[in-house]
Amino acid sequence: MSRRALPLALSLIVALTSGAPSVAQSINLPDIGDPSQVYFGSDEEQRLGLDIVRRLRERGSILDDVQLSAYLDSIGQSIAIYADQNGVPFTFFLVRSGSINAFALPHNFIGINTGLLLATQREDELAGVVAHEIAHVSQRHIVRAIADMKRMALPLAAAMVASAALAAASKQAGQAAMVGSMAAGAQHQISFTRANEQEADRIGMRLLAKAGFDPRGMSDFFTKLERLSGGSTKDQIPEMLLTHPRPESRLADTQDRIEVPPVKRAAPRDRKAYELAKARARALATEDVHTLLREQETLLAKGDGAGETATRYAYALALRQAGRYDEARQQIGRLLSGDPDRLAFRVEAAEIALAKGDRAQAWRQFEDARQLYPDDFVLAMHYGRALAGQGDPRLAMRLLQPHLPRRPNDPLLYETYAQAAQRAGDMAATHATMAEYHYLNGELLPAIEQLEAGLRNPGLTPNQEARLRARLKQFRAEAIAQNLPVSKRDAP
Repeated sequence: MSRRALPLALSLIVALTSGAPSVAQSINLPDIGDPSQVYFGSDEEQRLGLDIVRRLRERGSILDDVQLSAYLDSIGQSIAIYADQNGVPFTFFLVRSGSINAFALPHNFIGINTGLLLATQREDELAGVVAHEIAHVSQRHIVRAIADMKRMALPLAAAMVASAALAAASKQAGQAAMVGSMAAGAQHQISFTRANEQEADRIGMRLLAKAGFDPRGMSDFFTKLERLSGGSTKDQIPEMLLTHPRPESRLADTQDRIEVPPVKRAAPRDRKAYELAKARARALATEDVHTLLREQETLLAKGDGAGETATRYAYALALRQAGRYDEARQQIGRLLSGDPDRLAFRVEAAEIALAKGDRAQAWRQFEDARQLYPDDFVLAMHYGRALAGQGDPRLAMRLLQPHLPRRPNDPLLYETYAQAAQRAGDMAATHATMAEYHYLNGELLPAIEQLEAGLRNPGLTPNQEARLRARLKQFRAEAIAQNLPVSKRDAP
C-alpha cells in the first residue's frame, strides 16, 4: 500500500467501526509470526496515532484539562508499567463525549470518554477499563487490525469509490451500495473480534492485580453495562457494548479470573482524588452551567455527607464558570478549611483569584502551594500558564522545564512553555518547543518552519544549534517518507 493511501486506510477503519474511533477491536491472526511487523511499521504506527489524535483535537473532542489528564495518567501509568510497551510510552487522554466508551489507538494512545468516567462508581472500575485497553495495545490487537485492513484496502476502497460514483447518479442507490460495502467490512472485523476481547479481559485482569487494583473492577463494570442494556434498543445500549462486542460467555469468563490475588499496594490510593476527578469532569463537560449550578445546589441542600466534598467542589467550579467569583471563593474556602493541603483546592483558589483580577492573591496562593508541592506537574502547569500570560515568564520556564522530558507527548505543556519563552525573549526555545507542539498535533510543515526559524536566530549556542538541526533532519525525513511538503514552496 502506498503512503498516500494511508489516510484512506484510516478513513476506512473509522468508517467500519461504530461512532468513535474504536480501532481497539481487532484481528486474531494465525500464529505464524506477527504480520503487523510486515504490513505496518513503527513509523507508520506513530504517524497514524498522532494523526488520529490531531483530528480529534481539531474537532474539539479532547478535553485538555491538566488535572483530569494527570489523574487519568496516574491510573494508566500504574497499570502500564506491568505491560509490554514495546519501548513506546502510553499516553492517556479524555474525550468530550457523554457516551460510555473507551478506545485504544496506534502508538499507545488510549482515550477515555468523560461519559465512561462519570458512569463508574469506584476507581477500580475505571482502572478495569483502562487495563482492558492497555491489554489491546500490549497484545498488538490494534496494529494487527490495521495491517489486515491494509491487505484488504484496495478491493474495499474500490467498492467505496464505486459507491460514491453511484451516489452521483442516484443518491439512494449510492447509499445502498455504501451500506453494503461497510457491512461487508464490518462483518470481516466481527468474525475476529471476540477472541481478542476475551484476551484483553484476561490480560487486563492480570495487569489490575499486579498494579494493586481489585480485578473485580473490570467484571463489575461490564456487569453494570449489561444491566443497563437489558431490554434496550440499539440506540440505548451503552456504546462500549457496541464497540466491544461481548459474547454470552464473556462475563462469566471474566468473573472466573477474579481469584488472582492482587498485589498489596505499599500505600493506598487517594480515594478522594477519584471523586474529585468525577466532579471536575462533570463540571467541565457540562455546557449548561446554570443547570449544573441548580443540580449541585439541590445536592448540597439534601446534605449528602458521603459526597458533599465532591459536590461542593463541582459547585465551586460552576460558580467560577458563571462569573460568581466571591461565591466560588467562599465554597473553596470551606473545602480548604477541612482539607488545607489538597492541591486541587489550592489551585482552584488561585484560579478564582486570577479570574477576579486579583493577581497578587493568585501569586500568594500558587507560592503557598509550591512550598507543599515543589515538583508537581499540575501545579507547574497552572502556575506556569498564569505566569506565562501575566506574570514572570522566566519563572514559568523554570517551573515547566523539568517536565518536558518527562511528558514528551503533551502538546499543552509545549505550547505553554513556548508562550513563556516568547515573553521572556528566548526565541530559540520558543521555536524549538512550538515545533514540538505542531509535531504532536500531526503538523509536520509548521514544525519544520518553526525549526528553520529557530536556526535563523543569532546567538545560538552550539548545543542549541545541534539540537535544532537534529530535530529538523528528523522532521524533514518523516515528511519525505510521507510524500509531504518540506517547505511552503513544495505545498500544493
